[in-house]
Amino acid sequence: MRVIVTGATGTIGLACVQMLVRAGHQVRAFVRSRERFQRLCPEKRVESAEGDILDRGAVAEGLAGADAVLHCVDFPPSRYSLHWEALRHALESLSTGAQFVYPGNSWVYGPGVERAGPDDPKESRARLGVTKADLEKAVTSEGGTVVRLTDTYGPGVRKGLTATVFRRALAGKTVYFPGNLDRQVEYLYVGDAARALIAPLGCPAARGTEYAAPGSTPIAVRDFLSLIFKAAGQSERVRSVPIGVARALAILRRDSRPLRELSYLHESPILLDGTGIRSQLGWSPEVDYVEGVRRTIKWLRLWPVDDR
Repeated sequence: MRVIVTGATGTIGLACVQMLVRAGHQVRAFVRSRERFQRLCPEKRVESAEGDILDRGAVAEGLAGADAVLHCVDFPPSRYSLHWEALRHALESLSTGAQFVYPGNSWVYGPGVERAGPDDPKESRARLGVTKADLEKAVTSEGGTVVRLTDTYGPGVRKGLTATVFRRALAGKTVYFPGNLDRQVEYLYVGDAARALIAPLGCPAARGTEYAAPGSTPIAVRDFLSLIFKAAGQSERVRSVPIGVARALAILRRDSRPLRELSYLHESPILLDGTGIRSQLGWSPEVDYVEGVRRTIKWLRLWPVDDR
């Protein structure tokens, strides 16, 4: 298939490009900077199209002739409303009959949910969660596919809580983690996340459908952090931060302020139900936490500084 990946310099987008090439697809990356993309992905079999996802004409040209589009564009929480314009341009630029796959997340669920699947109510009490749910609904109403991912980690993941944890552990610094360290959580290795997003390709039944891609297994936060420190060869140094304190600290960072309303996800994390994606698309996580953490630490030793 001829597959085009938008946002291909981002963590998930770049992982999808690499996975698609391995699977034998013809791949084009739609990116703002061709030079930056080629630095991150020197794979010569990948075509690149340069343009701004907010430029309707550039998107129409960049997505022309696609059999499928993986829409991996992301904006920081403070600019999250731009997702609407980006999504509209991408959907309007689809070739007739082309598939469209969009990564979702657990923001769409409200508090009190323990394990959630595609059919569970989307009752987030956070503005970001409501927006994300509306974006996902817009995708499926146009025949696109939503693959809801749990929090990702792994080589290439440079932002977010897990990325900070890995960097601090490798440096032998104390990790400050919000909430109860004994609560059960799930993390998804970035390569498995990319596999989940390409799993619907070529499957007619996936059109207009939602799937959930969970981590390899639930794990206590404390145990996950221990794996990281052990792989880093550092003595374990972990402190729990009360949710209220973490919420207050978020005010100090502009991009973190909108995330304050999602703090309930740290109090009672939502585990995803992957029954549908396993039974219908044959996907399941392949990389367990021990191996995933080992690969992540190895990558960080090679690329300790963000080159983007």
